Amino acid sequence: MSLPTSPHSSGAVLGGYVRPRVLRQLVLYVAVMLLAVWILVAIEQARFAALAEASGKSNVQNLSRAFSEEVRATVGLVDLSLVQLRGTWQRDPADFAQGVAEHTQHLRMPIHFTVTDAGGRLLYSNDEAQPRQLAQGALPEFSVHRTQDGDQLYVGRPEKDPVSGQWSIHFTRPIRDAGGRLTGVIAASIPPSYFLRFYDSIDLGPDAAVSLMRLDGTIIARTSRPDGQRFMGVNMAQAPHILAKGPNGMFRKVSLLDGIDRFFAWHKLPDYGLVVTVGQAVHDAEARFTQQSAMMRNVGVVVSLVLGVLGWAAIGAADRRRRALKALAAAEARWKLALNAAGDGVWDCDITNGIALLSPSAQRILDSEHASVSWFGSKGMAELVHPDEIDAVRIALRAHIDGVTSDYAMVHRIRMRDGSWRWIEARGTVTEWGERGEPLRMVGTFSNIDARKQEEERMRRMAHEDALTKLPNRVLLDDRMRQAIRVAARDGHKVGLIYFDLDKFKPVNDTHGHAVGDRLLRMVAERVRAVLRDSDTLARIGGDEFAVLLPRCTQAQDTERVAVAILACLEQPFIDGPRELNISGSIGYALYPDCGDDGAALLHCADLAMYDAKAHGRNRISGSYRTRV
Repeated sequence: MSLPTSPHSSGAVLGGYVRPRVLRQLVLYVAVMLLAVWILVAIEQARFAALAEASGKSNVQNLSRAFSEEVRATVGLVDLSLVQLRGTWQRDPADFAQGVAEHTQHLRMPIHFTVTDAGGRLLYSNDEAQPRQLAQGALPEFSVHRTQDGDQLYVGRPEKDPVSGQWSIHFTRPIRDAGGRLTGVIAASIPPSYFLRFYDSIDLGPDAAVSLMRLDGTIIARTSRPDGQRFMGVNMAQAPHILAKGPNGMFRKVSLLDGIDRFFAWHKLPDYGLVVTVGQAVHDAEARFTQQSAMMRNVGVVVSLVLGVLGWAAIGAADRRRRALKALAAAEARWKLALNAAGDGVWDCDITNGIALLSPSAQRILDSEHASVSWFGSKGMAELVHPDEIDAVRIALRAHIDGVTSDYAMVHRIRMRDGSWRWIEARGTVTEWGERGEPLRMVGTFSNIDARKQEEERMRRMAHEDALTKLPNRVLLDDRMRQAIRVAARDGHKVGLIYFDLDKFKPVNDTHGHAVGDRLLRMVAERVRAVLRDSDTLARIGGDEFAVLLPRCTQAQDTERVAVAILACLEQPFIDGPRELNISGSIGYALYPDCGDDGAALLHCADLAMYDAKAHGRNRISGSYRTRV
């Protein structure tokens, strides 16, 4: 005998979910929701692809600019060394070896200097492995000066040393007598790998490529995986950046060398006949967003399943709604736990009264005794936010609350209870609106970024400050020269540059040691700084060489008066404990626009004037009023 079926049995309950009308509604609901979900997934994945391309182009553009500046500075330093050493050779070849030794010590780069006669026979080399009387006249970088007049730096093709088997790049300048007749060539040889040390500091993926070429398309240095040395000397005359007329640009192309599709950015250095390129493989650029794209696809799958389940639950069971709310609460708890584990603090603000409730992590970040703060109140915010940033914070909050921006994001300082300041990153978004559309509630996070900001400041100082004297370095001096020349060109005044080094500094180092020499350099920096104006810049170029930038001058006598003051203060004894140190200076100066149109020309003229002072007996001043040919 069969038992009667209860109307509340599982079969009856299930039957309520499978009625044809319920199934039709469920199918329609799922079809509409799935279409919407996967349209959003497709849009997001397309956005990730666009972000990957934009990020790749931005990365190579920024890095190519940085690489070009590094190459420009390195080649400029090599060229300046060639000019200085050429002067030493012409004055007294017997002292040339000592001059080379001093230069290589200060340059701190793998560099070899050679001198040949007009026929290309080797007269001098600081490379002991290089055979004497080696004929190098057939090399283009030496023979070019026999067919060209003037005094131009020539950058040669990469050459493989027949003795060591190592690749090198030759930078050459002619040596001419007073009548302009070629008497020899001075050359500096540098391994291509030295220019590519920049590659070790970037992270563009395993298939990134950094190249240095001549403007005729010849590769003189290239690094990538596999080893780029096998491309040395290859001519890429038909490459887009060689054919282009502009100073810089970008393109995407499959490399003819290794067949890899890359985003390329390039910068030309026409003064030296060079062009630099930085390339990131397209698949490496897209790899950053592969995980997000896959996550979005997984989210689409999960959301589709969840919506199907929720649709089923919404049609047939109130119990499903209860469990969905419970799952939502668990998800919120996991979200807060993840934020706390990451070190971020959560805040929840009632916009109507301006009071923000803080999570424990947010309290620690703000160093607050209370679990709530007056975040929108004028008085409360003024007590928390740094005065220099409070206006920007208020503007950003108002812009988001008024609907101008999609979210609120600011980096600013917060006052601690001990009076110190801490850098934080604040983010938030309006999550609740009233019936008339007015914002009621805002939720966000605080992140402690103080350590990151301090590290950024430390790196900024290291990039622009001489470690020993705390003076501006060559990079900062070049930047200030560019700014001063730009203002002078606009307003019509002159810019003065004084270049000097310390006479008798080497004997101090040799006699008393480098520690005493370092203290002497710091005393020199302090004393010279005292005779300058606040608007002037005193920079240490390297070793015992300094430069003074006078951003506003009326005439050459203004610059000469400052040079006289500097020479006078250098002649005074320096007291280092029980020691009395006596030095002097050889000073050269130059003026813009008399000596050229840019900072490099100005520095070159001042340097030549300084060597002129040194050549005429030291402890004197020499001026350069016009461009020297």
